[in-house]
Amino acid sequence: MKIIILHGLYMHGMVMQPLSRSLRTFNYRTKVLTYNSVAINKHKLFREIDEALSSETPNVLVGHSLGGLVIKQYLASRKPSAKEISHVVTIGSPLNGASIVTRIQDLGLGNILGNSPNFGLKEHSSRWDFPQKLGSIAGTMPIGARALFLMDNQQPSDGTVTVEETKIEGMTDHIETTSSHTSLIYVAFTAKQIDYFIRHNRFLHKQVG
Repeated sequence: MKIIILHGLYMHGMVMQPLSRSLRTFNYRTKVLTYNSVAINKHKLFREIDEALSSETPNVLVGHSLGGLVIKQYLASRKPSAKEISHVVTIGSPLNGASIVTRIQDLGLGNILGNSPNFGLKEHSSRWDFPQKLGSIAGTMPIGARALFLMDNQQPSDGTVTVEETKIEGMTDHIETTSSHTSLIYVAFTAKQIDYFIRHNRFLHKQVG
């Protein structure tokens, strides 16, 4: 089985390499893609995802933050079968958009986001209607930009995205862990949960270290 991994906003593929290496210890083949997250070329990126997919085994798509939303748009565009892509795992992804993005735009700072709001970061309403199993991992350690822009520590969040924003109607499973938005991609918990979800179509709902 092959796992294609997409990073989030303001990041580069190299930040996802530790997760990629961890997943390879579970005997997956992995491919990390890099894209310009504030000037997303949809046709180029979607073509790179097409080319990264294995034609010999099922594939899994994993996205951190914005990367999970890009995957959502990719599925809507390409409409792959569950045989081609069996599972999707999102890590700290605001699956119906992020309130922090609305706040940044309201403050007149939308330019720093580039065209990323067009790829799902802008708040919207949708459901998961794709044939792929969706597992969503959320962080609950509120260390990040959310406190600066929203001065809001009332809602459980990873410091950038609220736990509620990582949920979407139609998802297969959802799990929380005490990590911040960025540290979610580095903790061993995440790779172990991705592996468990692929094998069992659900997360292991107890701490796995």
